[in-house]
Amino acid sequence: MPPPRIADPTHPAQRGLAQLVLAARHGRTRLVQCSTRPPLVVQKALYPDESVPDMAFVYLANPTGGMLGNDLHTVSVEVCSGGKAHITTQNATKIFSMTQGSARQQVNLTVSAGCYLEYLPDPIIPFQASSFEQITSIRISPGGTLLHAEVLTPGRVAMGESFQYQRLASRIVAYGQDEYPFYREAFELTPATRNPMVPAVLGLPFRGSEHPMDSNTLGSMLVFTDPVHLPSLLKASQESLTTHPHVRAGVTTLPDSKGVGVKIIGRDTASVRAAIADVWSVVRKQILGVP
Repeated sequence: MPPPRIADPTHPAQRGLAQLVLAARHGRTRLVQCSTRPPLVVQKALYPDESVPDMAFVYLANPTGGMLGNDLHTVSVEVCSGGKAHITTQNATKIFSMTQGSARQQVNLTVSAGCYLEYLPDPIIPFQASSFEQITSIRISPGGTLLHAEVLTPGRVAMGESFQYQRLASRIVAYGQDEYPFYREAFELTPATRNPMVPAVLGLPFRGSEHPMDSNTLGSMLVFTDPVHLPSLLKASQESLTTHPHVRAGVTTLPDSKGVGVKIIGRDTASVRAAIADVWSVVRKQILGVP
């Protein structure tokens, strides 16, 4: 087994930045503003989906491979003027082992009326002795649609590092047009002080799992959209999740009928990602009319 990568106490904290503005221009959604600071890198917008030819796909990359102690990355995405965009990462977000400090990521997502944004990054993988906090701020105007997904793994399962991290925390706040926070959620996992594999947290291990402590990956998807879509979205999402035997999932309407919330616990990352992909397809069909 290779030793975990450990942050050097003399490591200068990285202040990565990716500030993006996307808008419809000349029949396509264009990346009209792009400000970056290493180690975050953004390449040009791509258009790989023939079923939605005007949707821009943008990939966030981090050539360093992950985050170290005291790193702070800020990702800001705004979609306006009728734009449609899909934002994802080039690979998983790795949180390396650290002897001190904590890594932090701030995500700011803004969607104007009549716009559509899919923010679907790859999973977060916390290494042994790592500490990480992610804060997500969402602003959604009436008539806009935003899909936000998050997948948190137990760690490097193949290396026997499940739940060996120090701390893993996430906070999400969503604001309406009046800047009133209509949705909040927050959690913090500290395995050394409280076992996450209990009913009130991640739940009991899945039956038949060869490695019970490796079996629980946490996934979530928030779909903020017009209330007219909610009845069909709720029903179709629930039906799609019944086809996944290796996950436990729940679907509910968000406060003030602002959208749909999905929470998933799975026995492995692949199962959780497959379930999220099915919900993603449901949303695409309901909102855009394509899978």
